[in-house]
Amino acid sequence: MSKSSDSLYWLDGDGIEQNDDFIKREILEYNKNGGTIYVGSDSMMNCTTCSFAAVIAFHNRSKKIAKYYYKKLKKQEVKYKDVKLKILEEVSIAISTAQFVLKICPNANIELHIDISTEKTNLTSKFYSLVKGWVDGVGFKLKVKPDSWASSSIADWHTK
Repeated sequence: MSKSSDSLYWLDGDGIEQNDDFIKREILEYNKNGGTIYVGSDSMMNCTTCSFAAVIAFHNRSKKIAKYYYKKLKKQEVKYKDVKLKILEEVSIAISTAQFVLKICPNANIELHIDISTEKTNLTSKFYSLVKGWVDGVGFKLKVKPDSWASSSIADWHTK
């Protein structure tokens, strides 16, 4: 994601900039302890601009670890008013972020969080099969609502 990101740096939960080398050390250290790395993305459309956020989160209750890093980007494109295109861009951003993690740590246990639902009453449910096939095809585990907290909570917060 770093090529198209507005932010040159990752930001921690307090909004403090961290460079890629810092993030690499964090990923390697967290992975040493055998934890799952949670990757998610979300977006928010505002007139003709769509704000996207990508998240790398570390969470392990037993080791009392809960922290995350995020990047934001804005795209001045009305095409993202189409929900399908917006969801597909979110998935693309999440996958490229997960691949960034894998380049650093090829044995990382990664869970991809995508802000869609399987509930038929939710507009995004019609994209579930497409997204599931894509995520499975690139080799990641998928979590969707209500279990996709890295996207539906953390990334969502940083799209605003």
